[in-house]
Amino acid sequence: MRDEHRPKQDLIHEVTGLRKQVLDLKDAMVSRRRVEEALRATEGTLRSLTDGAPLGLCLFGRDGTPLTANAPFARMLGYDSPAELQRIGGVLGVFATPDERARVLDAVGNGHPPVLRATFRSKSGMQRLLPVMAADCAEHDSIALVVFDGDPPFPNHAA
Repeated sequence: MRDEHRPKQDLIHEVTGLRKQVLDLKDAMVSRRRVEEALRATEGTLRSLTDGAPLGLCLFGRDGTPLTANAPFARMLGYDSPAELQRIGGVLGVFATPDERARVLDAVGNGHPPVLRATFRSKSGMQRLLPVMAADCAEHDSIALVVFDGDPPFPNHAA
């Protein structure tokens, strides 16, 4: 054994140091677990808020790819879940045509009215004209859309 020739006091100090490291690791693990639980709770609350909203919410990349969406938006387009919308809509597109996608997403920040109408492609392939509001999310290099199922609850300047 490599420790048999070491002085007893050195071994005691090493064991004490190792015990301290174990306690520090346990404290760090408890702290991390608390942070993870708080994050999960916050994510659950945010998901409840977005899925409980009476309108569709979707975040698009600049290229028109859906990054995330809430359940009401997925249902408006006939999808069973936001994940299905992202999976299928990411391949087929969510807007009726590439020109429609460009028109809607390019309207953000160009002085266009904040409320306009956009034609979306549903899961079944049917087209659906819906009022939308768009906002630029520069820090995430994306565009947020609020989609109304029917007329928006305020006077609009829809194009």
